[in-house]
Amino acid sequence: MAASENPSSEQSEPIFDSLDETEDTPIDLFSEESKETIDNLLDEAVQTANAEDTPRLINTSPSVRPPGPGLFESFFWMIGVIVAHFVGMIVFFFGFFAFLMGTNQLPDTSTEMRDQLSGLSETHTLELAGVEQGIFVFIVIAAVALRFRKGVLAKLNLQPFAVSTGFLLLICVLPLSLLSGQLYKIAFDAWTVFTEQFPWLQQFDQMQAMEMVKGMAKKSSLWALILVVAVCPAIGEELVFRGAIGRGLLARWGLIPGILITSFMFGIVHMHPAHAIAVIPLGMFMHFVYVATKSFWAPMLVHFLNNAFAVTVAKMMSQLPENAARLGDESQAVHPMISLAAALFLTVVCIYLWKTRVRYIKPNGSEWTPGYLSNEKPPVNAPITMERSTAAAGFYPGLAFLFLNFLAMMYLFGMEPEAEAGFLQLFIKVF
Repeated sequence: MAASENPSSEQSEPIFDSLDETEDTPIDLFSEESKETIDNLLDEAVQTANAEDTPRLINTSPSVRPPGPGLFESFFWMIGVIVAHFVGMIVFFFGFFAFLMGTNQLPDTSTEMRDQLSGLSETHTLELAGVEQGIFVFIVIAAVALRFRKGVLAKLNLQPFAVSTGFLLLICVLPLSLLSGQLYKIAFDAWTVFTEQFPWLQQFDQMQAMEMVKGMAKKSSLWALILVVAVCPAIGEELVFRGAIGRGLLARWGLIPGILITSFMFGIVHMHPAHAIAVIPLGMFMHFVYVATKSFWAPMLVHFLNNAFAVTVAKMMSQLPENAARLGDESQAVHPMISLAAALFLTVVCIYLWKTRVRYIKPNGSEWTPGYLSNEKPPVNAPITMERSTAAAGFYPGLAFLFLNFLAMMYLFGMEPEAEAGFLQLFIKVF
């Protein structure tokens, strides 16, 4: 502040010198020369005031550098997800090898050992997947903790979300799964045509996650499947994509580009092209839910419910007759009326979530942010309140009507009556 006073005083010296030179002569305040001198003094006073105020206005809110990961680092996080799964598989096979050595059951030749390991991956698929997912979650938790360091829970924001929001997310699972399955069918049909021209690409078909789940469903309990296929991915994958990658890309790229890039990376790690395309919209929805609720529990819940629904259907399909099992088969086409009703319902759900999104409000009424787009929680001692807007009264009956309309389309254009009865009976039996 003091530095800005000296230049102004130096600039004003010639004017005062001119006044000193004429101090012995009478000054006519109404002369043209006096008016010009007074105007110059006023102009300099205004400029000096502006020079002093400008730095204060700029420096009160310094720019905040957005957090990482950036796009380049996010690419390595994505590769790290694949590597972590591979490490989990290696740990499983090394553990099995150590078991054989400890029990003196080690094969005599490398060929026998290779055959035994190959058979192990087929007969103990659930155990392999369980160890792989467990190692993956452990690595992810450690990596996120090291990357965020202090305040990791506040940056993720583990505040609870509204019960009404949780119920809404619960009923979104079925339309989400059907749309994702329909998108998978379209992508897989196109992929099949493509692989006919390039047969070497058929190697990707060995990475079919749903085929592995169907195989495990035939010989595993439902609750073990839910633990391995629903709980672990909901923790590990959400920490990576919505927690780490999504945090950096939203802060640096903005809402829409950040969600799109993160969801695209989320699809890539699912390896099979058709599966990757099918889960990209699911990733977009989960990220949107995270932004609207400002709660990391919300996308975790959606991820868990989606995967739990998939393994439950797979378990039912393994025990149903062929005519009833086709509902859960993603290779079966969904009637356009069902897809339209599901898409319309989910669109209105997104509008409702945005209208009722959570915001942090400062005492002056403006919205608090850490200086960039973020879902993180404000400092504990900051005078900031959390507000959740209320939607128009017409939203609630509208949502109920659209969901009932979706169920009606399912009833009219879904399963045959005998298949529907068998499906419902088995659903009750499984649980």
